[in-house]
Amino acid sequence: MPATTDSSNCDREQIQFSGAIQPHGALLVLGETELRIQQASANSEAFLGLPPDALLGQGVARVLGKSASAELRERLAAHSLSAGLVHLMTVQPLAGTPACHLFGHRTADGHLLLEFDRLDEAARISAPDVYQSVHAALHRLQSAETLQAFFDHAVVEVRAITGFERVMAYRFAADGSGEVIAESLAAGLEPYLGLHYPAVDIPEPARRVCRLSWLRHLPDAGYHSVPLIPECHPETGAPVDLSRSFLRSVSRMYTGYLKNMGVKATLVTTLLKDGQLWGLISCMHHSAPRYLPFETRAAVECLAHMVSLLMGRKDAEDHYAYRLKLGEAREQLLDAMFQANAPHPALRAAEPNALSALDAEGVALLDKGELHRLGQTPAEADILALAEWLARRDGLWFASHELAEAYPPAASFQPLASGLLAVRWAPGSPDGLLWFRPEWRQVVHWAGDPNKPMEIDDSSGEARLMPRTSFELWKETVAGQSRPWLECEIEHAIELRHGIVDLILRHTEQLRRINRELAESNLELDTFAYAASHDLKEPLRGIHTSIEFLQEEDGPLLSSSGQGRLATVLRLTRRMDELIETLLQYSRVGRIDLRLEAVDLNELVVQTLELFEPLRKERATARMLGRLPVVECDRVRVGEIFTNLISNALKYNDREEKRVDIGCDASADPPVFFVRDNGIGIAVRQYARIFQIFRRLHPRDAYGGGTGAGLTITKKAIERHGGQIWLESVPGRGSTFFFTLAPPR
Repeated sequence: MPATTDSSNCDREQIQFSGAIQPHGALLVLGETELRIQQASANSEAFLGLPPDALLGQGVARVLGKSASAELRERLAAHSLSAGLVHLMTVQPLAGTPACHLFGHRTADGHLLLEFDRLDEAARISAPDVYQSVHAALHRLQSAETLQAFFDHAVVEVRAITGFERVMAYRFAADGSGEVIAESLAAGLEPYLGLHYPAVDIPEPARRVCRLSWLRHLPDAGYHSVPLIPECHPETGAPVDLSRSFLRSVSRMYTGYLKNMGVKATLVTTLLKDGQLWGLISCMHHSAPRYLPFETRAAVECLAHMVSLLMGRKDAEDHYAYRLKLGEAREQLLDAMFQANAPHPALRAAEPNALSALDAEGVALLDKGELHRLGQTPAEADILALAEWLARRDGLWFASHELAEAYPPAASFQPLASGLLAVRWAPGSPDGLLWFRPEWRQVVHWAGDPNKPMEIDDSSGEARLMPRTSFELWKETVAGQSRPWLECEIEHAIELRHGIVDLILRHTEQLRRINRELAESNLELDTFAYAASHDLKEPLRGIHTSIEFLQEEDGPLLSSSGQGRLATVLRLTRRMDELIETLLQYSRVGRIDLRLEAVDLNELVVQTLELFEPLRKERATARMLGRLPVVECDRVRVGEIFTNLISNALKYNDREEKRVDIGCDASADPPVFFVRDNGIGIAVRQYARIFQIFRRLHPRDAYGGGTGAGLTITKKAIERHGGQIWLESVPGRGSTFFFTLAPPR
């Protein structure tokens, strides 16, 4: 048995290129410019009075006559024939042939198809009554209180108009399978209501045709197909695309399927929702073939259009209260986030929060690497992996009631989260909200074994798929699924995302404005500090010089207490001079433009280490751990950074053998430099304080004294390069200062 013979063959069948039609009408393929006949159905003589060989190459006037041909040209010019089959006119092809309805449409490859369907005079006379029935049916449908009641009414109305023995409303699932959700049937027939059918019962080619045309009719499931002559188009050498043809011959699989179900005739109309195939209204006749004339078909098609339009409104009305509840919760949540100026607190608050109103058992918020969970959710590691998977997908929202099908690792936490509804803030980012629904086991009633939807017949020596013969009730317990997400729930999640993203953008813009104002303020402050400290230098120097002269000239004349006061003033002026010099250095870091160049940090650090006298006089060692990279930076400023950090490493160290290590993690992006010592260390609570200007953790003269501005200047120089500085320290064991010289990419 060939490995390629399986159910996937159904999804590859090109039913639109059947090359044949059903016998209840005739078809002509024309060249549109001159309206010359290029192909004709083999039964043309019965409908048009002439056999195919008398029609091929002839103008359409040969069939319709000059007057009707001229009218046809006007109708063709007035209608767009590319969207589907259009009723053009009624015609009497030739004397002695029956009057016909004439339909036309244009194929995707540019062929003009004319289809002839016999006019039923009785149907024409009774058409007003049919249309009145449709009008009354629409009124009854509009008054239905629920979506289920709406479809219950719809199948009854269609059955009353068509006279078919069984009418079903059939809804497709995401995987192509379907369920009979409403049914009206004649006495004695076995009900199909509530039964599920596998996707191969209506394979993808059939679903594609359903999307292209509103109505398909098979008056006699036991018909013999009528070929087109010639079978392929004489110019292209390929079969003509009959996707939108009303007369197109159907698949042998389909007629075999109907035979096995005991069906003699069908009529199928499409149900669309938001332009997508939602379901079908399927009519079946079991006792005998049944043909519906054009007037009745038109009424059913009109009703199908209205059902498609109305069912969306009924669905919304079904969940109206729930939608209101979700909307109110969303507004309260967004308002709370606006008041807090951040999403985190409000999303995790008692009420309202991210779980308020929405029917889910748990929710997770991932924002800037932080994960917050509420309710019943998978483990943190599972959520982070799931979020990374979502970030690699297209689209900013995702909804599934069988998550493990799309994301196999979810099988490990299936009981907690078989269903997922997720929104993300931005493409490529895992940050966003994830709602979880637990597993919901249910028993599904199938029409026959869904695992054996068809059989294979090789009796003729060739493997051929055959439709299944068993439609007995088959019960299956479905696991790994949650309750499906409703459309209003998905809309709620998307609207909530829009609100949060707007809040984030507003907050980002506010931060950008504050940072811009802060930068301008800092520049003004730096300018003021530079001017003030520069101007204070001269009077302070004058005070210091005058006190020195007074001490030299009149010091012996003063009392011992007076001499002490002079010494104190001199000490304070020196201290003030140190503070002013530090302030000048700090302001220069902010004011002076960086001179960026490629700097070999190995050379720079060696030159820096040569400046340290303690390394020669005391038992102190400083070493580089591996080579440092060449980076684009300001040589002078970066030299000050290393000088300050190495100086502190030596100064705040009371060990007999002082050790300083300088290194770099070049694998990081950007590279992370570090200066490590074995000194006194710093308590965690003091981490922020050590970077504040003029703040010392120890008495003024302890550990060699100083103004307490070295780390402040270091931090500012690093930030001027776009980098960051941070530390890790253990009191009594030493500290490691880390820094970068570029922003992360």
